[in-house]
Amino acid sequence: MAFRKRRDGIYLKKLPAFRRIFPYLMPTRDESIIFASQKIGVDRLLDWLEKLNRGRDKPEKITFFHCMLTAAARVFRLRPQLNRFVAGKRIYRHKDITITFIVKKAMAEEADESEARVVFSGEETLAEVRDKVNRHIARARGAEKGSDDKLIDFVGGLPRPILNFVDRLFRWLDYHNIMLGFLMETIPLYTSVYLANLGSLDLNAVYHHLYEYGTASTFAVIGKIHKEPWVDERDRISVRRCVEMSFTLDERVSEGFYYARSIALLTALLEHPELLDRPELSAEEIFAAAEGGGTSRTGKRKNGKKRPGR
Repeated sequence: MAFRKRRDGIYLKKLPAFRRIFPYLMPTRDESIIFASQKIGVDRLLDWLEKLNRGRDKPEKITFFHCMLTAAARVFRLRPQLNRFVAGKRIYRHKDITITFIVKKAMAEEADESEARVVFSGEETLAEVRDKVNRHIARARGAEKGSDDKLIDFVGGLPRPILNFVDRLFRWLDYHNIMLGFLMETIPLYTSVYLANLGSLDLNAVYHHLYEYGTASTFAVIGKIHKEPWVDERDRISVRRCVEMSFTLDERVSEGFYYARSIALLTALLEHPELLDRPELSAEEIFAAAEGGGTSRTGKRKNGKKRPGR
């Protein structure tokens, strides 16, 4: 018997018929993948961070990755279709905004890796994101193994026939929405988005696959910051620092134009970092500010018009 209710999601029963049929036309994430990439200028962001962090001790500093996480959580709040997933050929919306990322125990090739999954509201300031993420990283780098690592060690040590049975059992439980709660909390693939910061390893962005396990409909990869020629709106060529991001997306939960606007919103936030500490702004106001319109602290546009409700 199949159940519609899930611990981690809300069933979306009022979707258009063509959207509801997508999981039947494309039953797996592998065959519903679409790819996108975006080049983001980060001169303004890096200069802003340098000024912001001047005189601060290391635990108080805001990093590029903190900005990325803040922007991603904000976009998922303002663009709720991103926070959907497919399970049992039904489309759900996550109850929370969660971002999973890899944490290396040390900056060495042979160092062990762990995974951190952080819950966000999408309304956090940069300082709040910094404190929340630093706590998770410290825990992941601690001597004691996390619950996800312990589960992998246990399951990975099982004989092949038993491991095959466990695999089929997990998939069956998830399909029928009766996966045990502690497993969902332990397996980091039950998340809104998986974010890989390859730039921290001085690597370029690659296109990553989506996992069939879990509920992540988006996999985003951050490449290294580098310099390259840049043509501005007046056709002038200059050298700027930029970063390339790649996105692997599940087409069943939303359509291409919605994804494109969401990536544009992420770009606007990172290219205008002062907006990251303005969680009250709507998506329209962020685009307007990025295009030069700007908004005041009272929520009014510089032309005197009040901001629209969210």
